[in-house]
Amino acid sequence: MARSGSTQVHWVVRLNYRNRSLSFMLLFGVIALHWLDDPPGPLLWVLLVMQLLIYPHIAYQLARRASLMLRAETIVMLLDAGLFGCWVAVLGFPLWISFAMLVSVHINLVAFRGVPGLLSCMAASLTGVLVGMLLADVELRPDSSIQVTLACMVALSLYLLAFSHSAHLRSLSLRDAKEQLRNNQRQLQRKLEEINALQIQLRELAHRDPLTGLYNRRHLDAQLLDNVVNRKADSNLCLLLIDIDHFKRINDEFGHQAGDQVLARLAGLLTSHCRSSDIICRYGGEEFVVLMPEVTIGAAVERADAIRLAFTGLKMRFNNRDLAPTLSVGIAACPLHATSGDRLFECADQALYRAKAAGRNRTVLWSADRLSPTDPSTI
Repeated sequence: MARSGSTQVHWVVRLNYRNRSLSFMLLFGVIALHWLDDPPGPLLWVLLVMQLLIYPHIAYQLARRASLMLRAETIVMLLDAGLFGCWVAVLGFPLWISFAMLVSVHINLVAFRGVPGLLSCMAASLTGVLVGMLLADVELRPDSSIQVTLACMVALSLYLLAFSHSAHLRSLSLRDAKEQLRNNQRQLQRKLEEINALQIQLRELAHRDPLTGLYNRRHLDAQLLDNVVNRKADSNLCLLLIDIDHFKRINDEFGHQAGDQVLARLAGLLTSHCRSSDIICRYGGEEFVVLMPEVTIGAAVERADAIRLAFTGLKMRFNNRDLAPTLSVGIAACPLHATSGDRLFECADQALYRAKAAGRNRTVLWSADRLSPTDPSTI
């Protein structure tokens, strides 16, 4: 199946076209010089012109239009070897001309196909020699004039230099391509790192409250389950449920901007009063949750009271009016009060309700029979 003219030509086809055109033109001059002493008939001149001056262009057009260009070019190279073998026989095996013709085609096939190329080229050349011997009355004439010998040396040298130059250009092209590939790989790696970083940020944002920067309810649900399941057998997991007292009144009297500032101040206070192992979340609205793994119940109650008192001591002023919000805190512990995440949160919520019912601005530890605020000294 033929290719369209717009298809990019394989680099081997283009390279061989340049080298074949040059080497065949040089060989034409060498053989023409060789024939000066004993000119052949017009038929051989016509065949020589067709072989060395016209054939390279026809071969190129056939190869570039083939559906498998590299395979077509390999066939053309084998045809070169066969035709050169035929010419060597017709010319009477002149040593330097034979050497120049056969070495050039063998070098070409070895360069592109290795040892299999060498063997196939030898077979094609030998076939061409046999065909030439059958078609022509071959007379062995190995000698050639000094001019022809020098011309062969020059022609072969120029071909080898052209071939080497093409190989050098190809090497530079491959080096540039490899460098470009390395640059592309580095850029791709940087892009992947950026994408991974963005994915991490997106996952983090999905678990963060945009106002306070604390973890959100989604993160709490996952961490609560994980901490309950993986809790050490001899340790407590305490849950503090914190609520800002009369937060709706703050929003109504001072505006939502003031309410947002109160939430942000509480978030900063919680961060400064908690350990790195504690998990601080804004549960929703004015409610915050602190998970405290591996802590005694007494220490958790003391920490909650310290946070509550520190928050009460914050100086806040909005619209030239002083604001002194307070906190109510409910506490529950696993496994003393509950052995599941849902039940632990439910107990802390009941304790918070009792703190609200008892007058707010206090800390209550969940108990099945005690409704009054807890005194840490009794824990």
